Amino acid sequence: MTLEQLEAHLKKGNIEQFATNGGATAQTDAAAAAPADVLKKICGAYKVIKPILTIVLNFPLIPSSVKNAIRTFMNIMNGICA
Repeated sequence: MTLEQLEAHLKKGNIEQFATNGGATAQTDAAAAAPADVLKKICGAYKVIKPILTIVLNFPLIPSSVKNAIRTFMNIMNGICA
């Protein structure tokens, strides 16, 4: 993926729509009230930022411990958001 393609993907994904207002307490209350809606929001945000994480994984100067943490996170999110 080129940087131009990544930028187009991010614009199309409208990552700003996932920004939250109200802080952690509001998010906790929202998750308790409608967990499916929150999961949909989490997976939507992950879908938008996944290419960035993939680029980081392919960057040679990133330590392997960081890459392993990112890979583990991505595996979990891929399972949740399949």
